[in-house]
Amino acid sequence: MIRVQCPRCGHGFTVEDEMRGRQDRCPQCATPVPVPANGAAPAGAVVALFSTTITVPLSDADADVRPEFDRYLAALAAQVERLSVFTPTGPAADLVVPVTLATGGRGSFTVLVNPSEHMPDTAGLAAVFQALFGVKPPVTRGPAAEATLVFAVRGGAGHPNTSA
Repeated sequence: MIRVQCPRCGHGFTVEDEMRGRQDRCPQCATPVPVPANGAAPAGAVVALFSTTITVPLSDADADVRPEFDRYLAALAAQVERLSVFTPTGPAADLVVPVTLATGGRGSFTVLVNPSEHMPDTAGLAAVFQALFGVKPPVTRGPAAEATLVFAVRGGAGHPNTSA
């Protein structure tokens, strides 16, 4: 048996050994949870995307850009998931990244952490913004598109919004 923890809700559970290197679903919230191939929990804090909300859709004229926008959001999420700006033994939090893609392909971002007292230090925030601005946005002709990426950040203390 291998012990894993859900990156979304923080629920810890065990999976069978034959699940090594695959994914299982959290029994509490149904989020896909990666199972380490070697049976050990991954080192460091877990940062995983668990929600993407697009609040202003791309215009009909830019319908061909929508798949590019989706790829852009996925690339942004992948960059943030690779970061280690949260301590592995720290408390859990949600990292919220509102994204705006303006006409002509100019991306802008905000980074929020809930609860706010777990905001990374200046160097950590700089790493997040550097990763975000390192992803080339698609060029659009229509109005701005907006999305919000929400990440689960799990340190060693569980999620503040769930009871264990």
